Amino acid sequence: MIKYRIRRWLAAGLISGIAVGSMTLATPASAASDTVVLGFALEPLNLDISGTAGAAIPQVLLNNVYEGLLRIEPSGKIVPGLAQSYSQSKDGLTWTFTLRNAKYHDGRSLNTADVVWSFNRVLNPGDTSVLPAQKNEFKNVASVVAKGRNTIVFTLKQRDNNLLFSLTQRGGVVFKAGSANLATTANGTGPYKFKSWNRGNNITLIRNEQYWGPKAKTKNVVFRYILDGTALSNAMLSGQLDILTTVSEPRLLSNFKSNKKLKVTSGTTNCEVVLSMNNSRAPFNNKFVRQAVRSAIDHKALIKTAAAGYGTQIGSFVPPTDPWYEDLTGLFPYDLKKARDLLKKGGYPNGFNVQLDVPPPFYAIDSQEFIAASLKKIGINVTLKPVAWGEWIDRVFTKANYDMSIVCHIERNDMSIYANPNYYFKYNSSAYQSLLTKASSARTPAKQADYLRQAARILAEDSPSDWLWLLGNNQVARKTVTGFPTNSVGDSYTVANIVKG
Repeated sequence: MIKYRIRRWLAAGLISGIAVGSMTLATPASAASDTVVLGFALEPLNLDISGTAGAAIPQVLLNNVYEGLLRIEPSGKIVPGLAQSYSQSKDGLTWTFTLRNAKYHDGRSLNTADVVWSFNRVLNPGDTSVLPAQKNEFKNVASVVAKGRNTIVFTLKQRDNNLLFSLTQRGGVVFKAGSANLATTANGTGPYKFKSWNRGNNITLIRNEQYWGPKAKTKNVVFRYILDGTALSNAMLSGQLDILTTVSEPRLLSNFKSNKKLKVTSGTTNCEVVLSMNNSRAPFNNKFVRQAVRSAIDHKALIKTAAAGYGTQIGSFVPPTDPWYEDLTGLFPYDLKKARDLLKKGGYPNGFNVQLDVPPPFYAIDSQEFIAASLKKIGINVTLKPVAWGEWIDRVFTKANYDMSIVCHIERNDMSIYANPNYYFKYNSSAYQSLLTKASSARTPAKQADYLRQAARILAEDSPSDWLWLLGNNQVARKTVTGFPTNSVGDSYTVANIVKG
């Protein structure tokens, strides 16, 4: 899971700087009203959504070409997908799904054998064609069997309140039984069919006219790949793209806001920018010192400085799209007097010296000096040390040999990392761990949310880290384009509702 998470940061482009220079590539025409062109930085390695890591594959395929029993909406709500209905047994150990009438792109109807085959791949420990991270998401599933003509039954080893979300992601994709050559072909049930791949340039999807649900609103969608950041921005400014799906450096948005033909949107993500503190090492093994750090930082001003104002204060490790979100920013507001008092209470009235390891992403580089200046006001002298990703992964993330660092954690439903005392935060709270355990086996979603809300408050009060801001999902689109997803809540970039006016 650790290695996979690092790969996802890389694949999502969240740790990439803006390249210098430009390149010339053949450009799909974006003028046609029946074609929408989307700009992305990173191209998929192949089409194997279940067996190859990286966010670029599910961005183009999940919910567009392939579907699962359930799907997640941009609001974070989980709704039926290939299952038209579903229910849970009273003991929480059985989930029953009723399949809807749907067809694969080759014309064959979906049936229960497809679902069983798809999940047997995930559940089979000897099947190496499925990513370990996806296997782990379904580790509590004992069996998936067909019951009757259109009913599927999941039997669990123990309650698992993360199952429904997992079913909305790449591990929950329902393939046609016996599918092969997944790296080069894609035969799904979704609103779009895979049409073509011009490697190094674009992937084109075409509308599935026999789709079981509402038809996609645009006939063709082109996923255009330009690795160079300058060239990608220029492609948007020159009208080659209809949507620039990710602007990783918020300060670049000023280049687009003045253009009357374009609009800038900023939704939410699952990427919490974390000021990590090593809880196993003095002085951060003291709760009051950690609280002092949080109180010394003016988060609103930091977001303006480091993210051009495109970010959200959260106060704990939960984004607003999670059902258990609670605004906890008021627990440790900016208050230098309180920060000094907390340092004194923690046994450091005169402050101390500390090193802040700064990895390459913009959010770390652009916030480092603000953080250092803020902490200096209460007597904490910060030495800034730039570190390459290789060193950061080895020394900070893997070996936990650090004082403080900054990194964005992108996984959804990832509160469990704070329940692992060996994780690089080195936070060890039995109360927090107990609530996470209770949440995973809660009898209802409401009870699960209650436990996780309690856990998030413990986390905020203990302050094992500071949560600087929630990274914005910053995009640029032509003003006439509507229906694109503004929030990033899962692996997919869903395109069926996009309309170019």
